[in-house]
Amino acid sequence: MVSADVDVRVRRTRESLSQAVLRLAAEHPVEDIAVADVVRLARINRTTFYKHAASPADVLAEVLYADLDRIRTGWIAGAPAREVWERSAGELADHLQRFEDLYRTGLVGQRSAVLNRLLVEHFAGSALAWLDRDPRLLPDGAGSPQWRRKAFSRFIAHGEVGVVEAWLTEPAPLDRTLFISASASFMSTWLGGAG
Repeated sequence: MVSADVDVRVRRTRESLSQAVLRLAAEHPVEDIAVADVVRLARINRTTFYKHAASPADVLAEVLYADLDRIRTGWIAGAPAREVWERSAGELADHLQRFEDLYRTGLVGQRSAVLNRLLVEHFAGSALAWLDRDPRLLPDGAGSPQWRRKAFSRFIAHGEVGVVEAWLTEPAPLDRTLFISASASFMSTWLGGAG
């Protein structure tokens, strides 16, 4: 989350903030978390909080994006698309299980627009990365290629969030094979043309 050259105190503060927000977001949607609750749990003051973040949602986004971006950068350019997608879906399932309480609290029942938007933005970025990797995956249709890229990446992103939400409604323990299979099968038509 923080580069190694950052002052130890800054790293400690950011780690305390991250842990506090993750703990609180596992109990309440991030929109309902007060800065006062974060600073109390992190044992810092408000001034210190605002030196590091504008809101608890910003802290949550930083933590989750770091993990999600690590998954996306793990793609291997030469591997067949379905294999990469299944591996990425497995890593995404691991991520969702690591933060299961947080995601169940925020996504089941659509209680957190912030968390939903965070995932949509990440998945849209991933779809755009796929289109950069293989432009042939962009469906034909009306509109400029730029517009179709934007529309199609959003379509894929919202669909993947739907798969995540449906999976999180399953009873514990979550079956990661179900998630990987559903994600890969729903994407198979799109990825069918990609090696």
